[in-house]
Order: sequence, then structure tokens, then C-alpha cells
Amino acid sequence: MKKLLVMLILCSSAVASRAQSVSMSDLTNLATINMTDANYFLTTGKPFKQEYSQDVNGLMLRHYVGTTAASKCESVVMGDGIKTSTPLVLHIVTYTSTNTKYILELIDQVKSAELKKSFQGADQFNHIYIFDNFLYTVHVYIKTDNSGGTVKVEQKYYVE
Repeated sequence: MKKLLVMLILCSSAVASRAQSVSMSDLTNLATINMTDANYFLTTGKPFKQEYSQDVNGLMLRHYVGTTAASKCESVVMGDGIKTSTPLVLHIVTYTSTNTKYILELIDQVKSAELKKSFQGADQFNHIYIFDNFLYTVHVYIKTDNSGGTVKVEQKYYVE
């Protein structure tokens, strides 16, 4: 009976706990897969829905918003990028949350993924952190009033 009670408490606390809907590995993976797979991943595997699309300089941007109580403060914009001289387009995925704890958790995940911090500073609006490796550059902006933040993952052009 005690085991059942402990399991019930653990399950209910897991359901009640709130965490960001995407991890840093999700964001880096989204920067490398095609838009069809990324759309499927966000709308089927994660609690997001596509809000709208827009064409910017010939590149399609897709805007996603959270659909659950825990994810309503989150949004993802993807599809924008940089056209290279080859047919390859380098993708940028931007994650925004009004919950600063989510952004801080992503910073911890960036550090554990062994991306090297190449810059830390601030301007009048944001605390700015830039992390880097040979595949990605990750920009993290946390508003100085702690009202939210943004994580932007840029895919790098890798030449073998």
C-alpha cells in the first residue's frame, strides 16, 4: 500500500512539474532536418501548433506556439537561414519563452553539450551569451528585467 501511495505521489508530481517543451538537442536537430520533418516533430511529438507561415527573402518562416498550459509561454520560429553558394540553406531555429527558468535550463544544457562560451555580455535590454562549436552557434538573450528570453541556434556551413 505504501508503494502504491509513493508511486501515486511521484506520478502526480511529475505531471504537475513544468519544464520547457524542447531541449537543446531538439533545437539543434531542428536546425538540421527538413521542414516537413521539423513540422511533424513539433506538432506531433511536442505540444506546438503552427500559427502561421511567411515568406522572407525567398525563405519560408514557420511560427509555432505552445498548446498546453506549460507551453503557452513558448514559441519556435524556424526555416529562416542563410543561402550558401551551393543549393544548401543553413537553418536558424529561434526559441522564445516568457519563462526565464526555461532559458536558464537551456543554458545548462548548452554547457553540458560542451559548446564553448565565446561571449558573455549585456546591452540595455538583454544579458547576452554566445556558445559555439564546429556545427552550431547558439545565441542566448535573457531580458534584463527577467521577463523572458530567446535562444537562437544557427547551423554552420561545414566543409569537409
